[in-house]
Amino acid sequence: MSLSDSMDAMRAKRMLLEELIEHPERLGPDFQPIKRLDDDTVVGYKATGRGQQGTELDSTLALLESAQGLGLVERLDWAFRCHAFDVMVERGPDVELYITPEPETYGGACPPRLAAAFGRGKRQLKVAAEVPADAFADPARTVSGVAEYRGWGWRVVADDVSEVPGAVDVLERLRPEVVKLDLARPGRTGTPSAGEAAMLEWARSAGAIVMAVNVDTEVGRAAAVQAGATIARGRLLGPPGPLPV
Repeated sequence: MSLSDSMDAMRAKRMLLEELIEHPERLGPDFQPIKRLDDDTVVGYKATGRGQQGTELDSTLALLESAQGLGLVERLDWAFRCHAFDVMVERGPDVELYITPEPETYGGACPPRLAAAFGRGKRQLKVAAEVPADAFADPARTVSGVAEYRGWGWRVVADDVSEVPGAVDVLERLRPEVVKLDLARPGRTGTPSAGEAAMLEWARSAGAIVMAVNVDTEVGRAAAVQAGATIARGRLLGPPGPLPV
C-alpha cells in the first residue's frame, strides 16, 4: 500500500470513528446477562460496544485497536458509556450494569454534551466498573480511578490478573468487591496455576465475590463453582444482545 493509500485509509477510519462518537447508538450496545450460579437468577448485565456491521470496525477488538491508534479512546469510551447508561435507564431492569472504562479515561472529565446522560446514570443505576488487566501496569493511576468510581457509589471489579506480576499487591490496594476468573484461559478446568490460586485466595480472604467469565459449557460451570465463583457470564448463561423488554 502506498503512503497516499495508507493516509486515505486512516482518514476513512477516523471518519468512521468520529461518526460513532457523535452517534453512539450505532455502537450497540450489547448486554450479556450475569447470573447467579446456584439458581441462574440475573444479577446484572455486561455492556459491550461494537462498530457497525459490514465495516472494518464491526468487532469490539477492532473498534478499540483503531481508537487507540488514532488517539480517540477517551472520547469513544465516554460516548459508549453514556449511551449504555441511557439504554439501561430507559429499558433496563433493576440490576447492576457492568462496564469497562478504558484506563485512558481514569481521572478524565465527562464531555459537556454527555453530562446529562452521565448524571442520570450516576443517579439511577447500580454500576460496577471493571478494571482491565492492562490497567495494573500503572497502579497509581488505577487506584486514583477506582477512588473516583467509589465516590460515585460504584462497585469495582478486578480483571483476571493471575498472570500479572505483583497483581496481588495491587488487588490489596484496590480492594475490589468482585474478582473475575476467566475460564477461557488454558488449564482453567484443571489444577490452578500459582497465580490463579493466589488471586482466588486473596478474594476469599478479602470477602470479594468471584465472577467466572466465558462460562460456555456445563464443564465450565462446574469448574467455576469448584473455584468458588458464585456469579458468572458466558454463552451457557446467555449471549450478548439487546436488553429484555
